[in-house]
Amino acid sequence: MLKDFLLLAGQSIVHRKLRSWLTVIGVFIGITAVVALISIGLGLERTIEEQVAKVFGVDTFILMAEGTFGPQRHAGGSAEEYALDLEYLRSIDGIKVAAALRERTGYVQGPPSADGTSLQGFFPVMGLSPELVTEFESFTGTLKALPGGRLFEPGDEAVVVLGTEIAERLGVTVGDTILVAGDESAELDLTVIGIMAPGEGGDDDSGGGFSAGMRPSADKDTIYVPYETMDLLWGPAEDVLVTLVRSDPGVNVDELADRAEKALKARGSDVSAVTYSDISEAIGTMTSTVSAFLAGIAGISLLVGGVGVMNTMFTSVLERTKEIGVMKAVGAKNSHVLMIFLIESGLIGLVGGIVGTLFGLGLSAVASSFIGRFFDIKLAVVASPTLIIITLLGSFAIGAIAGLWPAWRAAKLPVVDALRYE
Repeated sequence: MLKDFLLLAGQSIVHRKLRSWLTVIGVFIGITAVVALISIGLGLERTIEEQVAKVFGVDTFILMAEGTFGPQRHAGGSAEEYALDLEYLRSIDGIKVAAALRERTGYVQGPPSADGTSLQGFFPVMGLSPELVTEFESFTGTLKALPGGRLFEPGDEAVVVLGTEIAERLGVTVGDTILVAGDESAELDLTVIGIMAPGEGGDDDSGGGFSAGMRPSADKDTIYVPYETMDLLWGPAEDVLVTLVRSDPGVNVDELADRAEKALKARGSDVSAVTYSDISEAIGTMTSTVSAFLAGIAGISLLVGGVGVMNTMFTSVLERTKEIGVMKAVGAKNSHVLMIFLIESGLIGLVGGIVGTLFGLGLSAVASSFIGRFFDIKLAVVASPTLIIITLLGSFAIGAIAGLWPAWRAAKLPVVDALRYE
């Protein structure tokens, strides 16, 4: 029975080729827009997650100021600071390595110049754990010092690494000494052990992972000192910007992050632990919301396509009124007539869905290529089987729903009136 219904519906569509294809165009334009936008959204989500996975790592979590990440994040773009006992954090079971970053503004005085004067002023002083360079290179980017210098090593204390610009302004090279003063009377003579290579770390506007991940407002005048040296200048850490933590092999990172967050909060640190799962979930929510919004706008064209299907089916019913009367006269039930016209309208929607899906996926591939070429972003092309199946089923449903009223009208036609229709 169903096979016969499909055959009759298919023959009707083929018999009215031009009208059927014009109706299909109305459907496939909407399907194309929806599929393309959703596919681009899925590709964007996958691309971001891949980049986050490379930088972040599934065995790593970040400690940030509470409210910095998530729906309750603070307004404004400035980084929030928090207090942290780094040694206590390192003692928590399951933590392999932890590294932190803190920053203050300090009084700096360079060595005397040839005329006996020295440059002095207030500059950003950033304290870095050596592990940031050795253990978290994927986050910080490749940090290098100019030839003849080096970066921090465990145990370093009265040393400093300078950006190229401030090194030039102070007139210092590797081996020279500068004065850095912190709170009250705390001041240290620090030996310059290295100068950041241009384009690395926070010394260049294009400074890769370090400037993007740690200091959004990367400053060429930054002075870098060992994390422990900050304690000597400003006391216990009350100004930590970010902390990176890597777990021991086999440890559940999400569970460890929750445990570390609770332990630190109990000691007065207003921190929030952010894992890869948290970031991935946030990315998914954001991209899904944007994709749904855009797809909703594109869905308006689907509504127009549905109206086109309805109009075509009304015309078909009028043209086939006598045929409907003949079918009923030879024993066809109202339900049979209803099913024939519903299948016919559904097939029109399905054909539009098939064509629209192919065009939509092709359009998303072209858009991804365009974005990659002009914006230097390698955007993944996602042809999700779930998306394709839902789109095809949805297009059939849209056609069937649009044809429901005409089909019902056809099913309710009186046999005598239908046979007498000219």
